[in-house]
Amino acid sequence: MRHGLLTLVIGVLVTLTSAVGCKSYEGGAVEIAWVIRGSDQHAYDCDSAALGDRRISKIRLIIMGASGAYEGQDICLSGQVSDCVFDCDSSFGSSTHRGITSFTIPSGDWYIGIVPLDRDGNALLASEAQTPEPILQNIQTGDLTFLGVWQIVVNIQE
Repeated sequence: MRHGLLTLVIGVLVTLTSAVGCKSYEGGAVEIAWVIRGSDQHAYDCDSAALGDRRISKIRLIIMGASGAYEGQDICLSGQVSDCVFDCDSSFGSSTHRGITSFTIPSGDWYIGIVPLDRDGNALLASEAQTPEPILQNIQTGDLTFLGVWQIVVNIQE
């Protein structure tokens, strides 16, 4: 009886281990972090009153194909990657914010950038906030690619 129970337990463990190890991904994912600085060189929360009308509610990714079938196409805007918009929530008590997409970015080369959005979902103008230029990144199925910490500079009206 003990031998049969041990065999059953081992069989269940092998089945569970192989099921966990065989995760299927549709594509790769990216993780991005960002901080907000004012043109006065100070760090700010997303919803700081000092930002005035330039408060940042969300960050939207741009994932633009660099070549192939998706060349010139933003797969975030087209809806192919549906989780490209991240809350800019200062309530967590950290000046560094982050977001992670699902594993749905097709393998290949992509230009990836960010757009800060106001509380109405409108992109802040370049005269209101500056972001780094999009970077060229190779994404592979099943991989999570960390894009680093990006700085958003908001023009502070004095």
